[in-house]
Amino acid sequence: MTDSLQGTIMDRDRLKDIQTADLSESQVNEDFVLWLKTKGPNYLLIIMIVIAGYLFFINYQQSKDAYRAETWIAYIEASTTGLPASNEDIAQTYADVDALHSLGLLSAADGYMRSVISGQTLESNADITVILSEEDRSFYLQKADGLYAKVIETDNKSDEHTILTVSGMNGRAAVAESKGDIESAKRFYESVISRSKNSFPALAAQAQSRIDTLDVLVEKVVLPTDAEVTARNNQTLQRDPTPINMTIDGLTDLSESGQ
Repeated sequence: MTDSLQGTIMDRDRLKDIQTADLSESQVNEDFVLWLKTKGPNYLLIIMIVIAGYLFFINYQQSKDAYRAETWIAYIEASTTGLPASNEDIAQTYADVDALHSLGLLSAADGYMRSVISGQTLESNADITVILSEEDRSFYLQKADGLYAKVIETDNKSDEHTILTVSGMNGRAAVAESKGDIESAKRFYESVISRSKNSFPALAAQAQSRIDTLDVLVEKVVLPTDAEVTARNNQTLQRDPTPINMTIDGLTDLSESGQ
């Protein structure tokens, strides 16, 4: 009887514990449901915004890299054509990418200078050669000088921009030399020395070497006229009428030495 009573009491206590646990779990579930209804959507929205922002950033970075690669390919293709106008378009269209603005201007100016040096127009190719007229030469030099000047104007005085700026200064010096303006060329080379002596002393030394050899350009080179060339080609050389036969002379010397 005592054992039976004791067992009944234990069963009641166990049942009470189970009921208490069920009530606790029910309360937790209700609190979680309440949280989901009140604050859950806000947190879910924040998480979705973060994920969307991350995906947008990844897509933006990929498109930015693709755009950058596209611009450099366009620059290479423009440089391959050798036409200054193509490089000028690159400088204007992709001025926001790396140093393509300055590089495009330099390539365009160099294209004009190559034509001046070769004495042929930009339209010349392997099949057609058009001699550069004096008027076209002056125009090309003016265009090249203006493009080099634009490169110099973009100088931000940083070490990274030194090479571009010095290239522009050297370009303007070359234009001045082509015009026979030695004093202006000297000033541009002095600017190169001042701009590059701290970061790139080798460039400064090169500019000084060019200054030292500028006097050679002052000397006028007189070319013979067409008539003088023709007369020289038609000249008849006067030869010594006395025959010379080295073979016979050598045999004579041998025979005399044998005696």
